[in-house]
Amino acid sequence: MRILVTGGSRGIGAEAVKLLRGMKHDVDAPPRRQLDMSAGGSVARYLARNPMPDAVLFSHGEWYSIKPHERGDYPLYHWMRQYDMRVVLPMVMIDRWLLKGGLETIVMISSTRGFIGGVETGPYSAACAAQIALMQGYAREHPECRFNCVCPGWTDTGMGTQVLETGGVKIGATPQSAEFVARIAVDLLLGKATGEVIQVAEGRATRAYWTRNEEDWP
Repeated sequence: MRILVTGGSRGIGAEAVKLLRGMKHDVDAPPRRQLDMSAGGSVARYLARNPMPDAVLFSHGEWYSIKPHERGDYPLYHWMRQYDMRVVLPMVMIDRWLLKGGLETIVMISSTRGFIGGVETGPYSAACAAQIALMQGYAREHPECRFNCVCPGWTDTGMGTQVLETGGVKIGATPQSAEFVARIAVDLLLGKATGEVIQVAEGRATRAYWTRNEEDWP
């Protein structure tokens, strides 16, 4: 299987690349100078120069958190950057490949922030929530391909260090390993499920739900 991993040079993406290559898959993990998921021109060039993969793991991303008194003017740039990177440009790539046919599976790394939100992390949290909705929408409307989402909590990565430094970690919490999150993502990528949203927090993976039926409530 030919697999594209974005953000594959560090963190969860790097661990996923290691796992997939260990399974003898053909993995393309382009560095940012070759595929910058925050720049439409870079994405367009990648689409023009590279064949369609069988599977994609979107594991790129940037942390964003700012205190209200530091905000100044409303940070529209940060909102646009987070949405372009996490939602709009991945959607451009997915749609281009879906039109060609043959794309088998997509997994997107989002975040537990997509469930809990936050004012200080607004652009990041809202974009993560949009990623979850996007994957569920694709899964419902395009049964020819599988779409799943992994939402990690605090993880031992470079971004995890930024989360800690900006006060985004609850007291007493310990980070989970990037390798554990990557294994969950790889299992979804290579499995049979579609439309799953898996929350991975404090070393445990559980199915997450946006809504529940009436009978599910206590």
